[in-house]
Amino acid sequence: MAAAKKKIQASEVVVGNRTLEGVLIDLAEQIKANDARFAARVELAVERSARAEELSAQAAARSAQNEELVRIALNTIAAVSQDLRAMTAELRASNQQHDERIRALEKAVAAE
Repeated sequence: MAAAKKKIQASEVVVGNRTLEGVLIDLAEQIKANDARFAARVELAVERSARAEELSAQAAARSAQNEELVRIALNTIAAVSQDLRAMTAELRASNQQHDERIRALEKAVAAE
């Protein structure tokens, strides 16, 4: 026949100057406190992550707006540059006409 096993209560086992039951109760309390701290940290991390996602979305929106403004600015610069080239060509043509008129006047004055 098998020997009967005797059950030992945790309150009867002494660890150092404390009972095993007391040590286990303290460990359970520490686990609860650690779980609470961890849950608070997770909640804070979730809040920070949400805020970071919000800031990222705002930055993406600003970036899209800036890209549109840059596109408009570049188109405006291209149009102004084209206008300046046209005005330069007109001024050169006008200067050439004036030079030709002055030469003609100078020849007429010299011929008199």
